[in-house]
Amino acid sequence: MDCRKNLKRVQAYCRRCGEFFSEELSSFLEERDLYGCRVCQKENVYLDRVFLGFQYAEPISTLIERAKFGGDFVIAYKLGRLLRLILPSLPVEYDLACAVPLSVERFKQRGYNQAEIMLWGYLGKRPKNDLLKRVKNTRPQTELSRKERLQNVKSAFEAKSDLLGLRVLLFDDVMTTGATLRECAKALKKAGAKEVVALVLARACY
Repeated sequence: MDCRKNLKRVQAYCRRCGEFFSEELSSFLEERDLYGCRVCQKENVYLDRVFLGFQYAEPISTLIERAKFGGDFVIAYKLGRLLRLILPSLPVEYDLACAVPLSVERFKQRGYNQAEIMLWGYLGKRPKNDLLKRVKNTRPQTELSRKERLQNVKSAFEAKSDLLGLRVLLFDDVMTTGATLRECAKALKKAGAKEVVALVLARACY
C-alpha cells in the first residue's frame, strides 16, 4: 500500500487493557516491566495483554470502512498483512486464535466477517471461527456512549468450546472503549481459557 508511510502507530498505551497513556508514563512502566492502569485497577478487564497497531485515523479508517461496509474483503486481508509488517511476532505464546464474531444477521448482510479475514491475513492461515458466538444482537457501538457501549455488549458472547488451560489470541479490527473485547475475553475465560491476549488493528479515541 502506497499510503503506508502516512499510517500512524499507537505507541503509548496500557499493555493490559489498551487505555491510552502519555509516552512518559508508558516508558516508565515498560522499563519496569509493569502493566495496568487506573482502568485495570477499577475494573476486571478479563484481558491479560493488548497489542495495538495503528491509530484509527486517515487513511486506515477509510480502508477499514471499505473492508466492513464496502464489500472489499481483499482489503480486509491486506490490512491483516499490513499489521503483520509492524507486529511480525508477539512476545507471548498462544494456542488458538479467533476474531470477534458478528451477529448472524450482520454476517448475512456482509457475507463475511472482516475481522476474521484480517486475522487470516495476519496469521497467514485461516483462524478458528468456532470458538466464540454472538448470542445477543447488539446495536452498532459507534452510535453509543461509553456507558451505553458497556451495557450494549454485556453477556453478548459465549465460547463454544472447552478451552481449559488454553491461551487464546483474540482479534478485532477497531477498539474504542474495549467493551467488546472484554466481553469476548470474559466468555473465553468462563470456558476455561488460561490467558486471553487481544490484537487490534486500529485504536480509536472516545
